[in-house]
Amino acid sequence: MASPEKPLEKSLDLIWRVATSPVTFVVLTILWCIDLAAGSIAAYFNDPQFWIKMDSYPFNLWLEQVAPKTFPLSLWVYILVALSYLMIISLLLCTINWFMRRRKRLKGLGEFLVHLGFLLIFAGFVLGSALGSRSQVNVPQGQTAKVPGMELDLKLENLSVVRSPEGRPLDTISSVGLFQDGVRVAGGKIRTNHPLIWGKTVVYPPEDYGAGVVGGVLGASGAGAVRLISGRAVTLADDRTLEVGGILQRGERRGNVLGPGMLVVMKNQAGRTMGSAYLSPVPGMPDKADIAGVRLTLGQLTESTYGLFRVHHDPGIWLVIIGSVILFLGTFWALAGYLGIVPGAAKPQE
Repeated sequence: MASPEKPLEKSLDLIWRVATSPVTFVVLTILWCIDLAAGSIAAYFNDPQFWIKMDSYPFNLWLEQVAPKTFPLSLWVYILVALSYLMIISLLLCTINWFMRRRKRLKGLGEFLVHLGFLLIFAGFVLGSALGSRSQVNVPQGQTAKVPGMELDLKLENLSVVRSPEGRPLDTISSVGLFQDGVRVAGGKIRTNHPLIWGKTVVYPPEDYGAGVVGGVLGASGAGAVRLISGRAVTLADDRTLEVGGILQRGERRGNVLGPGMLVVMKNQAGRTMGSAYLSPVPGMPDKADIAGVRLTLGQLTESTYGLFRVHHDPGIWLVIIGSVILFLGTFWALAGYLGIVPGAAKPQE
């Protein structure tokens, strides 16, 4: 006669069945979607730049430094993170359950692959958020600019805009080259959903583009004519450097400063800023300035086609790519199982 099941064993078995139930994962997913939708609407109406600010940081850094300052608007993000971890735990337990109880069912292999794909994607996201970095670089067409925080240079060889028959811009196609120590290490055409990936470095299509100011020609006392381009520093005779700290395009305004014009920054040999000045040809705006004993005079602004690119150092990018492929294969396998193409169980081994 079988011994009665103990209350503790019954409770643990119930907890395990709830934790590994597909219904649990579906409920968590629905709550995740509701929270994301509500939070996105709240962010849109309270801070239209919310997503742009978030995307400027690795996620864990944003969560640590920026989110507390925007609380309670950022509360929904904390809830989203908690739900994400619960979903991952649910997937992990379901995967373990498959190995323990259903590993002979070939039809169930699709379910396992879907779970594994999600786990790899999540692991890649966490790894990229914790150890990755993000930079923006403004590159004029035909020019090369240094990627901030990385030992890399990005060259924009060509930028074209894909338009609808009505003339509305739909996408951009950018031919870019990535250089390390002057050697081209990667290159190609990038567009929406088709970034350039080199190792752990990802170059995304431009967030902004157009024809406008990319630099200018200055007269510097003791150095003569100096040509400044965004993203490229010019070294003076005393090893001090001049570089573009920011640009305002025609019609742009920042406080009492009007565009077009550029912020010129001088740094010493150690890279510390010695001074800066905004120079512009607009009447009423300064076109001359003294920075650390050097007289600067604006000759003319340089205009060209430019692209503002996002460059990410993402250690988890390949986990995300591999996870996506496995997720696709798992979905295909599960569909084949439901259609009866895949047999329900494997033959037992002798």
